[in-house]
Amino acid sequence: MNKTAKTFAGSLLIATLFSPALAAPGSIKAGVAFDQGFGVTAQFNNTINAFIGNDGVSADYLLKQGTFNSDVPVNWYVGVGGAINWDDHHHDYDNSYAVRVPLGASIPFAKNWDVYGQFAPDLAFQDKHNNDDDFEFGVDVALGVRYGF
Repeated sequence: MNKTAKTFAGSLLIATLFSPALAAPGSIKAGVAFDQGFGVTAQFNNTINAFIGNDGVSADYLLKQGTFNSDVPVNWYVGVGGAINWDDHHHDYDNSYAVRVPLGASIPFAKNWDVYGQFAPDLAFQDKHNNDDDFEFGVDVALGVRYGF
């Protein structure tokens, strides 16, 4: 994916997610994370996780959430989403498009701050240069910190 297309995809994702129709005041968290490389993460209305990084973009809808124990402030979630990964490192394919199921947990550690981690098993369609399109199972791993405002 060329730089113009990456910029367009990232701008479109950010513009869509920061739309006033999606997020009520006070329900946005933003921070930094490792997911599709290093980048920026956001959560909207405690139900939509988004990420844009140097290796791709992802967005997930959280289907189910809860807490492990009322005495321990660890929240868990399960969702469904998608990712676009671009390969600038190996040059054996242009992009991969994935459907994923994130399984994660977040821990509040200070007022308005949380840290989260997730595993996201995925099924990716790889668009290779040699026209040998291929499906591949994988697991994305994410770790990040967010501030709510």
